[in-house]
Amino acid sequence: MKKADLSAKTVAELKALARKKKISLPAGAKKDDIIKMLMASAVRKKTGKPAAKKPAPPKRAARRAAASRPAVKTIKEPSKEAVRRWEMPVGAEEPLMAQERVAEAKFYTGPVPEQKPSPKTSPYEEIPASYHEEKLVLMARDPYVAHAYWEVTPARIEREKAWFGWNSRLCIRIYDVTGIQFDGRNALGYYDQEIYERIGNWYFDLGKPTHSFCADLGLLSPEGKFLTLARSNYINMPRDGASDVVDEEWMVVDEEFWKLYGYPEGFPGGISSQQAQEILRRRRLQEVSSPGISSRFRAKRK
Repeated sequence: MKKADLSAKTVAELKALARKKKISLPAGAKKDDIIKMLMASAVRKKTGKPAAKKPAPPKRAARRAAASRPAVKTIKEPSKEAVRRWEMPVGAEEPLMAQERVAEAKFYTGPVPEQKPSPKTSPYEEIPASYHEEKLVLMARDPYVAHAYWEVTPARIEREKAWFGWNSRLCIRIYDVTGIQFDGRNALGYYDQEIYERIGNWYFDLGKPTHSFCADLGLLSPEGKFLTLARSNYINMPRDGASDVVDEEWMVVDEEFWKLYGYPEGFPGGISSQQAQEILRRRRLQEVSSPGISSRFRAKRK
């Protein structure tokens, strides 16, 4: 079969001839390709050479092993020419550094001094539970109530009880020393208050405004004997009313005076000093009272 004869045929005829000769054509094969394959088949028949066999497909186990292997990707390193280097121009960082220094200076309070705390002491000072001394302090809270706090050491209590009596008890004795030079025996009066702790505090209801007081911390025996361990300071209780001293420079007319105390109409017929004091006392009792213990009750009790 010559090439001219094959070229004279159509594509359909060439494909039919290839099927007859059992030549497999690729999909979309053109006329020239079909002619070449037919000529090659004719040459093989003349020379007797077998057609090249297609490679046998791999076995199923080999195909599975190849599929199970992870695909290896080759990463190409970028060339030095392709890498861009971003660099800050010279001098551009100086304004930024200046701004950072200004921002940090807002919170700068100076160099921190080096402190080496002692391992035996705490960095925070705490109020001690006791000061290991015999002490009694008396303070006026209001015209009627005084506050006292005290401390006595256990060694002092044991030493004094050893000869004074083990059945004696701790006690605070309050002395009324108004208008006298107190020497421990010439008080106008006193009363005892038993205490149960060697360190503590107490509120005493004295009920005597404008009086002076002092106190002793000591031991009281069942027979009534008293042994002083510590003596307090002297206090003067404040008055519970207006002062009797009137400065004429600041005197006002009666109408203005009574307006200050809530009596705008005043007293047309006049009023005596005793009546005025009674009115002022009642007015104070309505408006002024001590928190915790009412002063009105004490005024009635007097």
